[in-house]
Amino acid sequence: MFNKYLQNCKKYKIAKEEVIKFSLFFLFIFSFYLFSIDIDAKKYINYDLPDCGLQKAIDECFSSGGGTVKIPEGVFKLRRGLLLKNKVNIEGSGIDKTILIYGKEIFKINVNKKNEGNKIFLEYIPEKMEIGSAIVLCRTFPPSWYGEPRPAYIKEINKEEKFLTVEAPYGIVELKPPDGCIIFGDSFYLERDIKKGDTEIYLKSTSTLKEGEEIAIGEPPNESLLAHSFIKEIKGNKIILESPVSIDFKAEPKSEELGNKKINVLIWSVFPLIHGANVEDIKISNLTIKGTVGKNLWTTQGRYTVAGIHIYNGKNIVIEKVKVTEWHTDGISLQEGNNCIVRDCEVIKCLGNGIHPGTGLKNTIIENNKIIENGQGIYFCWHNSGHIIRNNVIAKNRSHGIGGLGNPGDVNNLIESNHIYENGAAGIEINGGKKSNNQIIKNIIENNSKSQPGKFPGIMIYASSEDAMNYTIKGNIIRDTQNEKTQYIGIEEKNGKYRDKPTFADFNIIEDNELIGHIKADIIIVGQNTVCKNNKAEKIELPVKEKSEN
Repeated sequence: MFNKYLQNCKKYKIAKEEVIKFSLFFLFIFSFYLFSIDIDAKKYINYDLPDCGLQKAIDECFSSGGGTVKIPEGVFKLRRGLLLKNKVNIEGSGIDKTILIYGKEIFKINVNKKNEGNKIFLEYIPEKMEIGSAIVLCRTFPPSWYGEPRPAYIKEINKEEKFLTVEAPYGIVELKPPDGCIIFGDSFYLERDIKKGDTEIYLKSTSTLKEGEEIAIGEPPNESLLAHSFIKEIKGNKIILESPVSIDFKAEPKSEELGNKKINVLIWSVFPLIHGANVEDIKISNLTIKGTVGKNLWTTQGRYTVAGIHIYNGKNIVIEKVKVTEWHTDGISLQEGNNCIVRDCEVIKCLGNGIHPGTGLKNTIIENNKIIENGQGIYFCWHNSGHIIRNNVIAKNRSHGIGGLGNPGDVNNLIESNHIYENGAAGIEINGGKKSNNQIIKNIIENNSKSQPGKFPGIMIYASSEDAMNYTIKGNIIRDTQNEKTQYIGIEEKNGKYRDKPTFADFNIIEDNELIGHIKADIIIVGQNTVCKNNKAEKIELPVKEKSEN
Protein backbone atom coordinates (compact mmCIF):
# COMPACT_ATOMS: atom_id res chain seq x y z
CA MET A 1 0.00 0.00 0.00
CA PHE A 2 2.77 2.41 0.94
CA ASN A 3 4.77 1.75 -2.29
CA LYS A 4 1.69 2.38 -4.38
CA TYR A 5 1.17 5.67 -2.53
CA LEU A 6 4.74 6.77 -3.35
CA GLN A 7 4.22 5.96 -7.03
CA ASN A 8 1.05 8.04 -7.07
CA CYS A 9 2.88 10.90 -5.37
CA LYS A 10 5.41 11.01 -8.24
CA LYS A 11 2.65 10.67 -10.85
CA TYR A 12 0.59 13.56 -9.45
CA LYS A 13 3.58 15.63 -8.24
CA ILE A 14 2.52 15.69 -4.63
CA ALA A 15 4.81 17.84 -2.52
CA LYS A 16 7.66 16.21 -0.63
CA GLU A 17 6.36 17.65 2.67
CA GLU A 18 3.04 15.86 2.19
CA VAL A 19 4.84 12.58 1.56
CA ILE A 20 6.77 13.00 4.81
CA LYS A 21 3.57 13.81 6.76
CA PHE A 22 1.81 10.73 5.44
CA SER A 23 4.87 8.58 6.07
CA LEU A 24 4.96 9.60 9.72
CA PHE A 25 1.22 8.96 10.04
CA PHE A 26 1.63 5.56 8.41
CA LEU A 27 4.46 4.66 10.78
CA PHE A 28 2.35 5.72 13.77
CA ILE A 29 -0.55 3.52 12.71
CA PHE A 30 1.77 0.63 11.89
CA SER A 31 3.55 0.92 15.23
CA PHE A 32 0.21 0.89 17.06
CA TYR A 33 -0.71 -2.44 15.51
CA LEU A 34 2.83 -3.71 15.85
CA PHE A 35 3.01 -3.04 19.59
CA SER A 36 -0.65 -3.72 20.46
CA ILE A 37 -0.47 -7.42 21.18
CA ASP A 38 -2.52 -10.34 22.38
CA ILE A 39 -1.16 -12.31 25.30
CA ASP A 40 -2.33 -15.83 26.09
CA ALA A 41 -2.44 -15.86 29.90
CA LYS A 42 -2.28 -19.64 29.97
CA LYS A 43 1.51 -19.69 30.12
CA TYR A 44 1.48 -17.31 33.13
CA ILE A 45 -0.98 -19.26 35.25
CA ASN A 46 0.22 -20.42 38.65
CA TYR A 47 -2.66 -21.33 40.96
CA ASP A 48 -0.43 -21.05 44.03
CA LEU A 49 -0.04 -17.30 43.52
CA PRO A 50 -2.62 -14.91 45.02
CA ASP A 51 -3.50 -13.61 41.53
CA CYS A 52 -2.99 -16.99 39.81
CA GLY A 53 -0.27 -15.30 37.74
CA LEU A 54 -2.75 -13.17 35.80
CA GLN A 55 -1.41 -9.80 36.94
CA LYS A 56 1.99 -10.51 35.39
CA ALA A 57 0.30 -11.09 32.04
CA ILE A 58 -1.51 -7.76 32.39
CA ASP A 59 1.67 -5.92 33.39
CA GLU A 60 3.69 -7.35 30.51
CA CYS A 61 0.95 -6.49 28.03
CA PHE A 62 1.00 -2.93 29.36
CA SER A 63 4.80 -2.74 29.09
CA SER A 64 4.53 -3.88 25.46
CA GLY A 65 2.24 -0.97 24.57
CA GLY A 66 -1.16 -2.48 25.29
CA GLY A 67 -3.36 -5.15 23.79
CA THR A 68 -5.51 -7.99 25.10
CA VAL A 69 -4.82 -10.52 27.83
CA LYS A 70 -6.78 -13.66 27.02
CA ILE A 71 -7.65 -15.80 30.03
CA PRO A 72 -8.49 -19.45 29.31
CA GLU A 73 -11.35 -21.47 30.73
CA GLY A 74 -10.97 -22.31 34.38
CA VAL A 75 -11.74 -21.28 37.94
CA PHE A 76 -9.31 -18.76 39.40
CA LYS A 77 -9.45 -18.20 43.17
CA LEU A 78 -8.02 -14.73 43.70
CA ARG A 79 -6.55 -13.52 46.96
CA ARG A 80 -5.78 -10.15 45.41
CA GLY A 81 -7.66 -8.25 42.76
CA LEU A 82 -6.51 -7.73 39.19
CA LEU A 83 -5.33 -4.17 38.62
CA LEU A 84 -6.32 -2.57 35.33
CA LYS A 85 -3.75 -0.85 33.15
CA ASN A 86 -4.31 1.65 30.35
CA LYS A 87 -5.04 0.11 26.94
CA VAL A 88 -4.91 -3.45 28.29
CA ASN A 89 -8.09 -5.46 27.71
CA ILE A 90 -9.03 -8.48 29.80
CA GLU A 91 -10.87 -11.14 27.82
CA GLY A 92 -12.07 -14.46 29.20
CA SER A 93 -13.27 -17.47 27.28
CA GLY A 94 -16.94 -16.84 28.03
CA ILE A 95 -19.44 -16.32 30.83
CA ASP A 96 -19.33 -19.31 33.21
CA LYS A 97 -16.21 -20.56 31.44
CA THR A 98 -13.62 -18.16 32.82
CA ILE A 99 -14.59 -17.71 36.47
CA LEU A 100 -12.85 -15.40 38.93
CA ILE A 101 -13.74 -16.26 42.53
CA TYR A 102 -13.03 -14.45 45.79
CA GLY A 103 -10.40 -16.81 47.15
CA LYS A 104 -10.02 -15.93 50.83
CA GLU A 105 -11.53 -18.24 53.41
CA ILE A 106 -14.08 -16.63 55.70
CA PHE A 107 -15.62 -18.33 58.72
CA LYS A 108 -19.08 -17.70 60.13
CA ILE A 109 -19.17 -19.44 63.51
CA ASN A 110 -22.40 -19.63 65.46
CA VAL A 111 -22.51 -19.23 69.21
CA ASN A 112 -23.86 -22.19 71.17
CA LYS A 113 -24.60 -20.26 74.34
CA LYS A 114 -25.36 -16.67 75.29
CA ASN A 115 -22.18 -14.69 75.88
CA GLU A 116 -21.15 -13.81 79.40
CA GLY A 117 -19.88 -10.29 78.90
CA ASN A 118 -16.69 -10.58 76.86
CA LYS A 119 -16.67 -14.37 77.02
CA ILE A 120 -18.08 -15.87 73.81
CA PHE A 121 -19.03 -19.52 73.43
CA LEU A 122 -18.67 -21.01 69.94
CA GLU A 123 -19.66 -24.18 68.12
CA TYR A 124 -16.02 -24.65 67.11
CA ILE A 125 -12.70 -22.80 66.98
CA PRO A 126 -10.82 -22.66 63.65
CA GLU A 127 -7.23 -23.80 63.54
CA LYS A 128 -5.87 -20.42 62.41
CA MET A 129 -7.59 -18.47 65.18
CA GLU A 130 -5.07 -17.16 67.72
CA ILE A 131 -4.51 -14.50 70.36
CA GLY A 132 -4.84 -11.13 68.61
CA SER A 133 -7.08 -12.40 65.80
CA ALA A 134 -9.78 -9.93 64.79
CA ILE A 135 -13.40 -11.01 64.75
CA VAL A 136 -16.68 -9.24 63.99
CA LEU A 137 -19.54 -9.78 66.45
CA CYS A 138 -22.96 -10.16 64.82
CA ARG A 139 -26.19 -10.34 66.79
CA THR A 140 -27.80 -11.66 63.60
CA PHE A 141 -26.46 -12.58 60.19
CA PRO A 142 -26.82 -10.90 57.89
CA PRO A 143 -26.79 -7.87 60.20
CA SER A 144 -29.98 -5.82 60.30
CA TRP A 145 -27.97 -2.69 59.41
CA TYR A 146 -24.33 -1.75 58.82
CA GLY A 147 -23.93 -0.11 62.24
CA GLU A 148 -24.85 -3.21 64.21
CA PRO A 149 -21.70 -5.43 63.99
CA ARG A 150 -18.89 -4.72 66.45
CA PRO A 151 -15.14 -5.29 65.99
CA ALA A 152 -13.15 -7.20 68.58
CA TYR A 153 -9.89 -9.05 69.00
CA ILE A 154 -9.09 -12.18 70.95
CA LYS A 155 -7.40 -12.01 74.35
CA GLU A 156 -7.81 -15.66 75.38
CA ILE A 157 -8.74 -18.94 73.65
CA ASN A 158 -9.99 -22.06 75.45
CA LYS A 159 -10.10 -24.75 72.76
CA GLU A 160 -11.32 -27.50 75.08
CA GLU A 161 -14.39 -25.59 76.27
CA LYS A 162 -14.64 -23.68 72.98
CA PHE A 163 -14.86 -20.14 74.26
CA LEU A 164 -13.04 -16.88 73.61
CA THR A 165 -12.37 -13.90 75.78
CA VAL A 166 -12.30 -10.77 73.64
CA GLU A 167 -11.53 -7.10 73.81
CA ALA A 168 -14.27 -5.03 72.14
CA PRO A 169 -13.17 -1.36 72.22
CA TYR A 170 -16.47 -0.08 70.80
CA GLY A 171 -18.82 -2.21 72.85
CA ILE A 172 -19.99 -5.78 73.03
CA VAL A 173 -23.28 -7.04 71.61
CA GLU A 174 -25.50 -9.76 72.98
CA LEU A 175 -24.82 -13.00 71.13
CA LYS A 176 -27.18 -15.90 71.65
CA PRO A 177 -28.38 -18.91 69.67
CA PRO A 178 -29.64 -19.41 67.07
CA ASP A 179 -28.78 -16.10 65.39
CA GLY A 180 -25.65 -14.85 67.13
CA CYS A 181 -22.33 -15.49 65.41
CA ILE A 182 -18.85 -14.18 64.74
CA ILE A 183 -17.12 -13.60 61.40
CA PHE A 184 -13.44 -14.52 61.25
CA GLY A 185 -10.76 -14.54 58.56
CA ASP A 186 -11.57 -11.36 56.63
CA SER A 187 -10.33 -8.69 59.05
CA PHE A 188 -7.37 -7.69 61.21
CA TYR A 189 -6.74 -5.36 64.14
CA LEU A 190 -3.93 -2.82 64.00
CA GLU A 191 -1.21 -2.77 66.64
CA ARG A 192 0.06 0.69 65.68
CA ASP A 193 -1.13 3.73 63.74
CA ILE A 194 -0.40 3.87 60.01
CA LYS A 195 1.22 6.99 58.56
CA LYS A 196 1.16 7.97 54.92
CA GLY A 197 4.38 6.71 53.33
CA ASP A 198 4.80 3.74 55.67
CA THR A 199 6.03 0.53 54.08
CA GLU A 200 5.36 -1.59 57.16
CA ILE A 201 2.13 -2.31 59.04
CA TYR A 202 1.90 -3.93 62.45
CA LEU A 203 -1.14 -6.10 63.21
CA LYS A 204 -2.18 -7.96 66.35
CA SER A 205 -2.30 -11.17 64.28
CA THR A 206 -1.40 -12.15 60.71
CA SER A 207 -2.42 -15.81 60.94
CA THR A 208 -4.75 -15.79 57.92
CA LEU A 209 -2.57 -13.66 55.62
CA LYS A 210 -0.01 -14.77 53.05
CA GLU A 211 2.62 -12.96 51.03
CA GLY A 212 1.31 -11.39 47.84
CA GLU A 213 -2.23 -10.90 49.12
CA GLU A 214 -4.22 -7.66 49.07
CA ILE A 215 -5.58 -5.74 52.04
CA ALA A 216 -7.88 -2.75 52.39
CA ILE A 217 -7.19 -0.18 55.10
CA GLY A 218 -10.52 0.61 56.73
CA GLU A 219 -13.40 1.49 54.42
CA PRO A 220 -11.89 2.40 51.02
CA PRO A 221 -12.90 5.79 49.54
CA ASN A 222 -14.14 6.28 45.97
CA GLU A 223 -10.56 6.22 44.74
CA SER A 224 -10.27 2.95 46.56
CA LEU A 225 -6.71 2.08 45.58
CA LEU A 226 -5.55 4.82 47.94
CA ALA A 227 -6.58 2.48 50.76
CA HIS A 228 -5.42 -0.81 49.24
CA SER A 229 -2.00 -2.36 49.76
CA PHE A 230 -0.21 -5.53 48.67
CA ILE A 231 1.86 -7.71 50.97
CA LYS A 232 5.49 -8.25 49.99
CA GLU A 233 6.62 -10.09 53.10
CA ILE A 234 5.33 -11.16 56.53
CA LYS A 235 7.58 -11.24 59.59
CA GLY A 236 5.61 -12.23 62.66
CA ASN A 237 2.97 -9.56 63.14
CA LYS A 238 4.76 -7.15 60.79
CA ILE A 239 3.65 -6.81 57.17
CA ILE A 240 6.10 -5.38 54.66
CA LEU A 241 4.29 -3.81 51.72
CA GLU A 242 5.09 -3.71 48.00
CA SER A 243 4.70 0.08 47.99
CA PRO A 244 4.17 2.87 50.55
CA VAL A 245 0.76 3.48 52.10
CA SER A 246 -1.18 6.42 50.64
CA ILE A 247 -3.24 7.38 53.70
CA ASP A 248 -3.03 7.92 57.46
CA PHE A 249 -5.02 5.50 59.61
CA LYS A 250 -5.43 5.30 63.38
CA ALA A 251 -5.25 2.03 65.28
CA GLU A 252 -7.55 3.28 68.04
CA PRO A 253 -9.72 6.16 66.78
CA LYS A 254 -12.39 7.62 69.02
CA SER A 255 -15.86 6.18 68.57
CA GLU A 256 -17.23 9.42 67.11
CA GLU A 257 -14.50 9.42 64.45
CA LEU A 258 -15.86 6.13 63.12
CA GLY A 259 -19.50 7.20 63.08
CA ASN A 260 -22.04 4.39 63.10
CA LYS A 261 -19.87 1.84 61.32
CA LYS A 262 -17.42 0.76 64.02
CA ILE A 263 -16.00 -2.09 61.94
CA ASN A 264 -14.25 0.55 59.82
CA VAL A 265 -11.44 0.44 62.41
CA LEU A 266 -10.35 -2.87 60.89
CA ILE A 267 -7.95 -3.85 58.13
CA TRP A 268 -9.65 -6.12 55.58
CA SER A 269 -8.67 -8.84 53.17
CA VAL A 270 -11.53 -7.64 50.98
CA PHE A 271 -11.15 -6.20 47.49
CA PRO A 272 -12.77 -6.03 44.04
CA LEU A 273 -11.68 -8.88 41.80
CA ILE A 274 -11.08 -6.32 39.03
CA HIS A 275 -10.33 -2.70 39.86
CA GLY A 276 -8.53 0.39 38.70
CA ALA A 277 -8.23 4.13 39.16
CA ASN A 278 -7.53 6.87 36.62
CA VAL A 279 -7.45 4.38 33.75
CA GLU A 280 -8.64 4.54 30.15
CA ASP A 281 -9.21 2.61 26.93
CA ILE A 282 -9.94 -0.80 28.47
CA LYS A 283 -12.38 -3.59 27.67
CA ILE A 284 -13.34 -6.32 30.15
CA SER A 285 -15.28 -9.16 28.57
CA ASN A 286 -16.38 -12.78 28.52
CA LEU A 287 -15.89 -13.83 32.11
CA THR A 288 -17.68 -14.39 35.42
CA ILE A 289 -16.97 -12.86 38.83
CA LYS A 290 -18.38 -14.83 41.75
CA GLY A 291 -18.60 -14.11 45.46
CA THR A 292 -19.61 -16.16 48.47
CA VAL A 293 -23.20 -15.05 49.09
CA GLY A 294 -24.50 -18.37 47.78
CA LYS A 295 -22.77 -20.07 50.71
CA ASN A 296 -24.60 -17.77 53.16
CA LEU A 297 -21.18 -16.51 54.14
CA TRP A 298 -19.59 -13.17 53.42
CA THR A 299 -17.67 -10.27 54.84
CA THR A 300 -19.43 -7.52 56.77
CA GLN A 301 -17.44 -4.86 54.87
CA GLY A 302 -20.07 -3.97 52.32
CA ARG A 303 -18.93 -0.66 50.84
CA TYR A 304 -19.50 -0.26 47.11
CA THR A 305 -15.80 0.47 46.60
CA VAL A 306 -15.14 -3.25 47.10
CA ALA A 307 -17.67 -4.19 44.41
CA GLY A 308 -17.02 -7.12 42.09
CA ILE A 309 -15.70 -4.58 39.57
CA HIS A 310 -14.85 -1.10 40.86
CA ILE A 311 -13.40 1.59 38.60
CA TYR A 312 -12.67 5.16 39.66
CA ASN A 313 -12.28 7.85 37.01
CA GLY A 314 -12.29 5.47 34.09
CA LYS A 315 -12.49 6.83 30.56
CA ASN A 316 -13.55 4.77 27.54
CA ILE A 317 -14.13 1.66 29.63
CA VAL A 318 -16.21 -1.18 28.15
CA ILE A 319 -17.58 -3.98 30.33
CA GLU A 320 -19.22 -6.49 28.01
CA LYS A 321 -20.55 -10.03 28.45
CA VAL A 322 -19.49 -10.17 32.08
CA LYS A 323 -21.44 -11.92 34.81
CA VAL A 324 -21.15 -10.75 38.42
CA THR A 325 -23.01 -12.97 40.84
CA GLU A 326 -23.36 -13.58 44.57
CA TRP A 327 -21.10 -10.65 45.43
CA HIS A 328 -21.27 -9.29 48.97
CA THR A 329 -21.77 -5.66 47.92
CA ASP A 330 -22.38 -3.97 44.53
CA GLY A 331 -21.83 -5.91 41.34
CA ILE A 332 -20.34 -3.19 39.10
CA SER A 333 -19.33 0.24 40.43
CA LEU A 334 -18.26 3.10 38.14
CA GLN A 335 -17.37 6.27 40.03
CA GLU A 336 -16.42 9.42 38.11
CA GLY A 337 -15.12 8.98 34.58
CA ASN A 338 -16.57 9.44 31.11
CA ASN A 339 -17.72 7.49 28.06
CA CYS A 340 -18.09 4.07 29.64
CA ILE A 341 -20.26 1.16 28.48
CA VAL A 342 -21.80 -1.73 30.41
CA ARG A 343 -23.36 -4.01 27.83
CA ASP A 344 -24.74 -7.56 27.60
CA CYS A 345 -23.82 -8.30 31.22
CA GLU A 346 -25.56 -10.32 33.92
CA VAL A 347 -25.56 -8.94 37.44
CA ILE A 348 -27.40 -11.39 39.63
CA LYS A 349 -27.90 -12.02 43.35
CA CYS A 350 -25.52 -9.36 44.65
CA LEU A 351 -26.24 -8.00 48.13
CA GLY A 352 -25.77 -4.38 47.12
CA ASN A 353 -26.70 -2.55 43.95
CA GLY A 354 -26.46 -4.44 40.69
CA ILE A 355 -24.88 -1.53 38.79
CA HIS A 356 -23.81 1.65 40.58
CA PRO A 357 -22.95 4.70 38.44
CA GLY A 358 -22.03 7.79 40.41
CA THR A 359 -19.84 10.55 41.78
CA GLY A 360 -19.73 12.59 38.61
CA LEU A 361 -19.82 9.81 36.02
CA LYS A 362 -20.71 11.17 32.58
CA ASN A 363 -21.99 9.90 29.24
CA THR A 364 -22.19 6.21 30.06
CA ILE A 365 -24.32 3.60 28.28
CA ILE A 366 -25.87 0.75 30.28
CA GLU A 367 -27.70 -1.50 27.83
CA ASN A 368 -28.92 -5.03 27.16
CA ASN A 369 -28.09 -6.23 30.67
CA LYS A 370 -29.91 -8.62 33.00
CA ILE A 371 -29.97 -7.07 36.47
CA ILE A 372 -31.84 -9.50 38.67
CA GLU A 373 -32.23 -10.33 42.38
CA ASN A 374 -29.80 -7.75 43.75
CA GLY A 375 -30.32 -5.32 46.61
CA GLN A 376 -31.26 -2.61 44.10
CA GLY A 377 -31.08 -2.86 40.34
CA ILE A 378 -29.37 0.33 39.14
CA TYR A 379 -28.50 2.96 41.72
CA PHE A 380 -27.90 6.54 40.59
CA CYS A 381 -25.39 8.00 43.02
CA TRP A 382 -24.40 11.66 42.87
CA HIS A 383 -24.06 13.85 39.78
CA ASN A 384 -24.72 11.42 36.96
CA SER A 385 -25.17 13.12 33.61
CA GLY A 386 -25.72 12.14 30.02
CA HIS A 387 -26.30 8.42 30.63
CA ILE A 388 -28.38 6.12 28.44
CA ILE A 389 -30.07 3.25 30.29
CA ARG A 390 -31.83 1.11 27.69
CA ASN A 391 -33.04 -2.37 26.81
CA ASN A 392 -32.22 -3.81 30.23
CA VAL A 393 -34.16 -6.42 32.17
CA ILE A 394 -34.31 -5.09 35.74
CA ALA A 395 -36.28 -7.54 37.82
CA LYS A 396 -36.85 -9.07 41.25
CA ASN A 397 -34.41 -6.81 43.06
CA ARG A 398 -35.15 -6.42 46.75
CA SER A 399 -35.43 -2.62 46.62
CA HIS A 400 -36.04 -0.30 43.66
CA GLY A 401 -35.51 -1.38 40.09
CA ILE A 402 -33.82 1.96 39.39
CA GLY A 403 -33.23 4.15 42.44
CA GLY A 404 -31.71 7.39 43.62
CA LEU A 405 -32.49 9.27 40.41
CA GLY A 406 -32.41 13.05 40.76
CA ASN A 407 -30.64 14.18 43.90
CA PRO A 408 -28.07 15.49 43.83
CA GLY A 409 -27.27 16.60 40.33
CA ASP A 410 -28.49 13.73 38.11
CA VAL A 411 -29.28 15.49 34.83
CA ASN A 412 -29.85 14.78 31.15
CA ASN A 413 -30.19 11.02 31.53
CA LEU A 414 -32.33 8.82 29.28
CA ILE A 415 -34.07 5.70 30.62
CA GLU A 416 -35.57 3.96 27.61
CA SER A 417 -37.10 0.63 26.58
CA ASN A 418 -36.30 -1.28 29.77
CA HIS A 419 -38.43 -4.04 31.27
CA ILE A 420 -38.67 -3.28 34.99
CA TYR A 421 -40.74 -5.75 36.95
CA GLU A 422 -41.37 -7.49 40.26
CA ASN A 423 -38.93 -5.39 42.24
CA GLY A 424 -39.39 -5.07 45.99
CA ALA A 425 -39.95 -1.30 45.95
CA ALA A 426 -40.64 1.14 43.09
CA GLY A 427 -39.94 0.37 39.48
CA ILE A 428 -38.19 3.75 39.24
CA GLU A 429 -37.51 5.93 42.29
CA ILE A 430 -37.04 9.67 41.76
CA ASN A 431 -35.96 11.48 44.93
CA GLY A 432 -35.43 15.02 43.61
CA GLY A 433 -33.74 16.88 40.78
CA LYS A 434 -34.55 20.57 40.46
CA LYS A 435 -33.58 20.91 36.81
CA SER A 436 -33.28 17.29 35.91
CA ASN A 437 -34.15 17.09 32.22
CA ASN A 438 -34.21 13.31 32.73
CA GLN A 439 -36.39 11.32 30.34
CA ILE A 440 -38.19 8.06 31.07
CA ILE A 441 -39.50 6.75 27.75
CA LYS A 442 -41.02 3.56 26.34
CA ASN A 443 -40.37 1.32 29.32
CA ILE A 444 -42.55 -1.54 30.55
CA ILE A 445 -42.93 -1.17 34.32
CA GLU A 446 -45.09 -3.76 36.02
CA ASN A 447 -45.91 -5.63 39.21
CA ASN A 448 -43.47 -3.83 41.50
CA SER A 449 -43.66 -3.06 45.25
CA LYS A 450 -43.45 -6.79 45.97
CA SER A 451 -41.84 -6.43 49.40
CA GLN A 452 -44.54 -4.06 50.71
CA PRO A 453 -47.67 -4.27 48.58
CA GLY A 454 -49.25 -0.88 48.02
CA LYS A 455 -46.37 1.22 49.30
CA PHE A 456 -44.45 1.98 46.11
CA PRO A 457 -45.75 3.10 42.69
CA GLY A 458 -44.40 2.06 39.32
CA ILE A 459 -42.70 5.46 39.00
CA MET A 460 -42.38 7.60 42.12
CA ILE A 461 -41.64 11.28 41.58
CA TYR A 462 -41.07 12.22 45.20
CA ALA A 463 -39.58 15.53 46.28
CA SER A 464 -38.00 13.79 49.24
CA SER A 465 -34.66 15.61 49.43
CA GLU A 466 -35.25 18.55 47.05
CA ASP A 467 -37.72 19.62 44.35
CA ALA A 468 -38.42 16.95 41.72
CA MET A 469 -38.88 18.82 38.45
CA ASN A 470 -38.45 18.74 34.70
CA TYR A 471 -38.93 15.04 34.15
CA THR A 472 -40.44 13.74 30.92
CA ILE A 473 -42.31 10.48 31.34
CA LYS A 474 -43.63 9.43 27.97
CA GLY A 475 -44.81 6.37 26.08
CA ASN A 476 -44.42 3.90 28.94
CA ILE A 477 -46.60 0.89 29.71
CA ILE A 478 -47.16 0.80 33.47
CA ARG A 479 -49.40 -1.89 34.88
CA ASP A 480 -50.21 -4.45 37.51
CA THR A 481 -51.31 -7.72 35.93
CA GLN A 482 -51.36 -9.84 39.09
CA ASN A 483 -54.36 -11.40 40.76
CA GLU A 484 -53.04 -10.12 44.08
CA LYS A 485 -52.00 -6.54 43.32
CA THR A 486 -48.84 -5.02 44.76
CA GLN A 487 -48.27 -1.93 42.57
CA TYR A 488 -51.28 0.15 43.66
CA ILE A 489 -50.28 3.33 41.77
CA GLY A 490 -48.76 3.74 38.31
CA ILE A 491 -47.13 7.19 38.46
CA GLU A 492 -47.18 9.35 41.57
CA GLU A 493 -45.95 12.87 42.24
CA LYS A 494 -45.54 13.72 45.91
CA ASN A 495 -44.41 16.90 47.66
CA GLY A 496 -42.19 16.62 50.68
CA LYS A 497 -40.14 18.40 53.29
CA TYR A 498 -36.38 18.49 53.71
CA ARG A 499 -34.76 20.07 56.75
CA ASP A 500 -38.06 21.70 57.66
CA LYS A 501 -38.42 23.33 54.24
CA PRO A 502 -41.13 22.30 51.77
CA THR A 503 -40.09 20.58 48.54
CA PHE A 504 -42.24 20.23 45.44
CA ALA A 505 -42.85 17.78 42.62
CA ASP A 506 -43.86 20.00 39.69
CA PHE A 507 -43.13 21.13 36.12
CA ASN A 508 -43.02 17.56 34.85
CA ILE A 509 -44.44 16.17 31.60
CA ILE A 510 -46.45 12.96 31.79
CA GLU A 511 -47.92 12.04 28.44
CA ASP A 512 -48.81 9.22 26.06
CA ASN A 513 -48.46 6.54 28.73
CA GLU A 514 -50.66 3.46 29.01
CA LEU A 515 -51.62 2.47 32.55
CA ILE A 516 -53.88 -0.29 33.80
CA GLY A 517 -54.62 -2.52 36.75
CA HIS A 518 -53.82 -0.21 39.68
CA ILE A 519 -56.03 -0.37 42.78
CA LYS A 520 -55.60 3.21 43.99
CA ALA A 521 -54.86 5.30 40.88
CA ASP A 522 -53.08 5.13 37.59
CA ILE A 523 -51.65 8.64 37.93
CA ILE A 524 -51.52 11.04 40.90
CA ILE A 525 -50.43 14.61 40.14
CA VAL A 526 -49.71 17.28 42.76
CA GLY A 527 -47.76 19.83 40.69
CA GLN A 528 -49.84 22.78 39.53
CA ASN A 529 -47.58 23.15 36.51
CA THR A 530 -47.13 19.51 35.61
CA VAL A 531 -48.49 18.61 32.18
CA CYS A 532 -50.55 15.42 32.16
CA LYS A 533 -52.05 14.62 28.77
CA ASN A 534 -52.94 11.91 26.28
CA ASN A 535 -52.47 9.10 28.80
CA LYS A 536 -54.57 5.97 28.46
CA ALA A 537 -55.66 5.51 32.06
CA GLU A 538 -58.77 4.74 34.07
CA LYS A 539 -58.15 6.91 37.12
CA ILE A 540 -56.11 10.11 37.26
CA GLU A 541 -55.99 12.31 40.35
CA LEU A 542 -55.16 15.94 39.59
CA PRO A 543 -54.45 18.91 41.87
CA VAL A 544 -57.26 21.28 42.71
CA LYS A 545 -56.22 23.71 40.00
CA GLU A 546 -56.60 21.32 37.08
CA LYS A 547 -54.31 21.71 34.08
CA SER A 548 -54.99 18.44 32.35
CA GLU A 549 -55.99 17.92 28.73
CA ASN A 550 -57.26 14.35 29.38
